Amino acid sequence: MGYRVKLFFETRFRLTSLLFLNIMLSKWTTKIYKATMGSEFDIFDYLKNHIKELIPVQGLSIRFEVPGSKEKEWRPDFIADVSFKKDVQFKLAAEILTQPSASIFKAKIALLKSYSKHNDSLIPFLVAKYLSHDRRRQCQEEGVYFLDLSGNVFLAHDGLYIERIGFRNRFPEKRMGRGPFSDKASLILRAVFSDIKKLWGVRELAEGLGLDPGFVSRMARELEQRNYISRIDSKIKMRNPKGILEDWVSAYDYRKNKEVRYFCLGKGPDEIIGKVSHVNISNRIQYALGLHAGASLVSPYAVYNEVHIYVQDQKDIKWFVEKLKLREAKKGTNLIFLLPYYKHSVFYGKQKIRGLWVVSDLQLYLDLYNYPIRGREQAEHLYEKRLAQIIEG
Repeated sequence: MGYRVKLFFETRFRLTSLLFLNIMLSKWTTKIYKATMGSEFDIFDYLKNHIKELIPVQGLSIRFEVPGSKEKEWRPDFIADVSFKKDVQFKLAAEILTQPSASIFKAKIALLKSYSKHNDSLIPFLVAKYLSHDRRRQCQEEGVYFLDLSGNVFLAHDGLYIERIGFRNRFPEKRMGRGPFSDKASLILRAVFSDIKKLWGVRELAEGLGLDPGFVSRMARELEQRNYISRIDSKIKMRNPKGILEDWVSAYDYRKNKEVRYFCLGKGPDEIIGKVSHVNISNRIQYALGLHAGASLVSPYAVYNEVHIYVQDQKDIKWFVEKLKLREAKKGTNLIFLLPYYKHSVFYGKQKIRGLWVVSDLQLYLDLYNYPIRGREQAEHLYEKRLAQIIEG
């Protein structure tokens, strides 16, 4: 007879369960935030010291061992001997994920599957600070069990079933900081995405983008650490464009742009775009259509109601307001100007279509992917029709 322990922490739970969860979390939340959790050792050490809190199942015993350096090359990060009430015993071959990179995540999954293929008595197990809903789903689809230090765990083997899901990330990444997806740094990725097969020199990139060579060199090292690029004869080459795009979308937040909303007299987005195209826009005005409006000119798919236009500053907005006779409004708006968070890079690679500037396909994809109103479907259509041939070859 198998054992089944199934713990879901969702809104449907009884109040008593939620109170228990809050009490349990309060005991170790402070410790979590004090820890840096930046290395495999940090994660492994925390796991060993808090395993009973992460998997609060009575009768469950987990003993950890780290393979010695003299063992076979295919050794995992650690092995765990699991026993439950003396009837269930098995071994976990575990890998520790230290970075949220999609490419590294996929590499870890492949590595874990190779362990179980080499030795079917080893059960693949992934450990991380936090695994998103999508990452947990991917693990389950690949037959890999998991645990994260935020409290989510799924382990089902030999009659034992443990599932605890719904815990929020206790280690949120600082988004859009001084990393490869920040404003100036993203110029490097945008340039490399323009020709993913090319070998790029650091000075070549710095000169072409107007960036300091030292800054480009530092960002190149970080890209290499994240497994995004490889170095060949002191030059860099994109290694996993699809994985980079996945991570970029995850890090990007459209809401960091500042919106200035107006009402424009017109029957719909097409008529508004038509009005914009007929106002004889001065070359001094820095602008580009974005989101659905931009995508409608590049590769139309989703129905939409609002036109978004990126502008450089308030002066550009004032120019459009006067030319189009716009009325500022909080409700019923249909023309939205965006003062970009990506001040230095949002206009990189902009394209002229039907007489209007549109942001690059890459920027359209970033903005649309998590945009709440039919953004995902338009982004996926754009990827299929335009970006896939560049990224996947």
